[in-house]
Amino acid sequence: MSSPERRRYTRYRVRLSIQFLRGEAEVAAEIFNISRSGCLFITPVALQVGERVEVYLPAFDRSPQSFRVVRTRRVGPWFAVAADFEPYLLDEAPLARLADGDEEPEENLEQLF
Repeated sequence: MSSPERRRYTRYRVRLSIQFLRGEAEVAAEIFNISRSGCLFITPVALQVGERVEVYLPAFDRSPQSFRVVRTRRVGPWFAVAADFEPYLLDEAPLARLADGDEEPEENLEQLF
């Protein structure tokens, strides 16, 4: 029996390739789900819980978004990372557009946490 969804904001399944800034270095990642409050992504770089990085979300016409790592887990050669946006995204409409027509990700990374 599954527990009821307790998330505050709707989570959208996407496959979104991004680059985030970690210090001076640009790092590749792929977002698998996103909401106004955060996202779940994979990256080849081990991030630490509490670490803050900047990411540019191409669906939004604005400066880079800050996020804070809340959980991380190794998945083969990759790292699955759950992050909170700081501050939360104000508009949910671009998220819904990103998810429209996207196929469901091949792996259900949400089950990693």
